[in-house]
Amino acid sequence: METLASIYTKGTKRKLQKFLGIESKDPWMKYKEIDFFKELFANCQPKKCLEYGCGTSTPYYMSHLPEGAEWVSIEHHKGWFDKISKVIDRPNLSLHFVDVEHNAPETPADDVYAAFPQQFAPFDFILIDGIRRENCIELAHAMLAKNGVVVIHDSNRKQYHDHIKQFKYWFILEDFRKTAGGLGLASNDVDVTKLVKLEQHAALWKKDSAVSNFFKFKFLLGKKAKPFRLQTSN
Repeated sequence: METLASIYTKGTKRKLQKFLGIESKDPWMKYKEIDFFKELFANCQPKKCLEYGCGTSTPYYMSHLPEGAEWVSIEHHKGWFDKISKVIDRPNLSLHFVDVEHNAPETPADDVYAAFPQQFAPFDFILIDGIRRENCIELAHAMLAKNGVVVIHDSNRKQYHDHIKQFKYWFILEDFRKTAGGLGLASNDVDVTKLVKLEQHAALWKKDSAVSNFFKFKFLLGKKAKPFRLQTSN
């Protein structure tokens, strides 16, 4: 489990690497979030996974899966898809480009991007980190295998909350950011609060939010700081 000192140390090192032109192999998200994923994968050991929105972090996620696990990833941006396809080449990885240019869905079922992975379902794990996330969350219910889980990245965005809360079991971790960051975890069958050390993660997120809000000097600018918040279905 990470500490406040360790996530700040790793974050500073990564920023320095970026300044020096050195590409980090870690996912480009907060280290407290990476820590969350590592523990979740260790506890769930999913054999078939879906990722909405592929990226250079995909191999990192795959390195924490059990032997023989499958990873399906879809992407809507052709230029990015072509770049990623050249960088990532693994036998258990299936990359798919979904053209959304002429698709204006009125319902989740009409969304060619959100609905595309249905042909490969069911999945033990679904990561929603791409476009049209509300539709992806809605369709994830039917694509989850028994005891499967779905993670929604950037759950600081309030517009995702009502969709997440339609699952039987869920929790949402929010921090100081307003339009990015935050994690939601949900399942049709499993009490997701038992899948990670939620109290410890919440304590770390709360400390990080307090420190980050302080050094943004919002109190001097007369702006209201966004506090840490944990919501659960329990």
